[in-house]
Amino acid sequence: MKKILGIIFFLCMVFAWAEEEPAVDEKSQESLSESSANEIDKNLLVTKINFIGLKKTRDSYIQSKVKKFIGKPLADTDLHDLETVLQLEGLFNDIKVNPEQISATEAQINVSVKEKITFIPLPFAMVSSSGFMAGAVIMDTNAFGQKDMFMLGGFFSNTTKTGMASISKSPKANGIPGFSVFFSASKNSPEHNNLDNKCILKYNSIAFNGGFTVTEKFGENFSFSNGYSFKHISTEDHSDYPNAAPESINAGGLTLSLKYSKSDWNGVFMSTNSASISANFGLTDANDSDYRFPMGFSFSIGEEHPIFTSRLRMYQHYSGFYGRKNHITSFKGQGAGSVTILPGKFATERIVGGNLGLEYAMAKFGWGMISIYSDYQLVYTQNTDDSYKFMHGPNGGVRFYLAKIAFPALAMGLAYNVTNNYWQFSASMGVSF
Repeated sequence: MKKILGIIFFLCMVFAWAEEEPAVDEKSQESLSESSANEIDKNLLVTKINFIGLKKTRDSYIQSKVKKFIGKPLADTDLHDLETVLQLEGLFNDIKVNPEQISATEAQINVSVKEKITFIPLPFAMVSSSGFMAGAVIMDTNAFGQKDMFMLGGFFSNTTKTGMASISKSPKANGIPGFSVFFSASKNSPEHNNLDNKCILKYNSIAFNGGFTVTEKFGENFSFSNGYSFKHISTEDHSDYPNAAPESINAGGLTLSLKYSKSDWNGVFMSTNSASISANFGLTDANDSDYRFPMGFSFSIGEEHPIFTSRLRMYQHYSGFYGRKNHITSFKGQGAGSVTILPGKFATERIVGGNLGLEYAMAKFGWGMISIYSDYQLVYTQNTDDSYKFMHGPNGGVRFYLAKIAFPALAMGLAYNVTNNYWQFSASMGVSF
């Protein structure tokens, strides 16, 4: 088992921990909202939603997200559904929803919110037995008050130097598509391990990646994306490395994706059903004709919902990737199979896997929430020698959900590969709640 000598430090958490607040009793808050609603005539027509506490977020933006609740009688207005919509935006903390009668026939819904910090300077560092990594990222997850996002940053390690930038604009509910632009440049020494966690390939490379994606939203739950990408990878051997580098390559790609997601907020966790499929078609200038026209197909299915109590939820995620004629620099990691039990430096052209587990919210604080999770993972994948292998093992760890910062959850876990008898540590960002 690899010894972890250090851990990722997210200095931006200082902003959230500056002031402690008592934990919120979700049931008391829900009963308060329900009692307020019960005191009002349910036949009143909702003609306005009034937001209190907006500072950076534009009122016009958030109004476009809740317009479906206007024009209906209170009896037909689901205040819980309204809160779920606002929680999904990821911009607010401490949301309170209360209806108010404003005339003999009309009512307005008052929504009190506290905005999260969305401009985030994020230095980080990590040290392990395999090396170190450090860097910094500056991001704004609510640029221009419309949940647009930009990110600029870079990191370096004992094998990699990378800089990257991106900007994205969310699709509008009125049919106006969103878009995202991404660029990165790196100089690194990639290392590929097989399923026995043994190095089988090392080389030097310089890479430039760019991409542009257009996303259209259909209704509340579906979205379609059309993405274009280009990358240049220049590779070379190194006298200390045992194997030859793969050939240098220029590659363009077209990706088509269809996604579905439906969520519900219970005061602690977000329940979500999701699914996606995508197809990628490429064109390269590879000397080997086997790599001229690469393609790949992927899918993912996920479910998360509370059981027995709002603090305990069950989750399961399954995903896979099938590629043909892909250059090794386009191979996928263990995340493409929804697992963490594989070596961190393993990549493959074909993989399918999944996990099934439980997550429990241990405690809520003013700065956020801590949870523990445990799951069991199964994966079937193509090894570096083109053979296929089935592997399985348990995984568990801790997650930190930040209440005052619009940033995904931070997770750290340890997985055990039963099949090959080794431990695998993982740290990630990107689980939203």
